[in-house]
Amino acid sequence: MITVAYSLVAYRIAGLSPETCGHCLAAIKSELIQVPGVVGVEVDPAEGRVSVLTDGPVGEEQVRVAVEAAGCAVADS
Repeated sequence: MITVAYSLVAYRIAGLSPETCGHCLAAIKSELIQVPGVVGVEVDPAEGRVSVLTDGPVGEEQVRVAVEAAGCAVADS
């Protein structure tokens, strides 16, 4: 039997708002889905956050680097 454990983590993104253009939203998704272990990404501009679904360990630093590559930044808690 194979068991796969998934984890869903939400991150606040600095500057993400309902006015954020579709190109920027797509860039965030595109960068995050390339991170090894990430199997799903949902961007919620109304809430200013992204939700990242993983099927294994993914470090917060990997998420930060991907978000920065998209031209944004993870907001500090």
